[in-house]
Amino acid sequence: MLGIFSALLGAFGFGTANIVIKKSLGNLTAPQILMMSTLSGIGWLLLLMLASRAELSFSGRDVGLALGLAAMEVGLYLLLYKTFEVSNVAVATSLININPILATLVAAGVFQEVINGSQWAAIGLLVLGAVGVSLDWSALTKTGWKIRVLVKGWPWILVSLLIHAAYFPLLGQFTTTGSWESKLLLIKLLSALLLVGFFGLRRKSRLLPPQNRVAFLSLLGLLEMMGWAGFSWAANSTLGQTAVLIAILNSAPLITIIWAYFILREKLSKFQYLSMGLIVAGLTWLGLK
Repeated sequence: MLGIFSALLGAFGFGTANIVIKKSLGNLTAPQILMMSTLSGIGWLLLLMLASRAELSFSGRDVGLALGLAAMEVGLYLLLYKTFEVSNVAVATSLININPILATLVAAGVFQEVINGSQWAAIGLLVLGAVGVSLDWSALTKTGWKIRVLVKGWPWILVSLLIHAAYFPLLGQFTTTGSWESKLLLIKLLSALLLVGFFGLRRKSRLLPPQNRVAFLSLLGLLEMMGWAGFSWAANSTLGQTAVLIAILNSAPLITIIWAYFILREKLSKFQYLSMGLIVAGLTWLGLK
């Protein structure tokens, strides 16, 4: 149950962060959002480590693995922002949200995790629910489900999907043993260095946002860190269940939809309410096992 609670905490963080990102993309660049979110996340994580008295411990091998994961994380976020920029956001989100299927295959095939039939069924409900909740049915109905609309930006969607599917199983395995706080901090520090190295050295690139946006993006850092910490904590406390935790984490769109309803006054379709029910059913199913 601790693993499920932690993964749900992660889903809440990521799901709420989507609202902050949506409000930030209109007047800030992707590197500015990502840099401030990363720096803020480092600060929040350090406060968590001080409060919990977590020890700073990692090996030379951990540094190499963390560097690879940091590069994947930076690419993951930049590709996600680019995907939303060039493609139909509803379709892109729905397709990316099927990544638990691929992540489950990676966890089961590469890391030889044992997933029983009941867990497969619950994961299926979570995936179907996430796809259904993410779809903007009214917008898709207006386009007539034209192929040219559905596949717009498909290379970005495909690459983003594959990175999502590979990253979470690798992160889960990396944080399963040892101090997950130290390993997560290492990834975030290396991510910040990669951002500075790639964008900071370019004269036309401005990495830090205006001062009046710093506080708002610090909130994004807190929410993103809640997402990553929740997943890492879950992976560390639930051995051999990374695929299941990824499926639970994928309920983040449900959190986004709920916040969008109250904050952005976005209404849901009947199908989306049904999809929310599938997510709740899947989470309940997993919680009983």
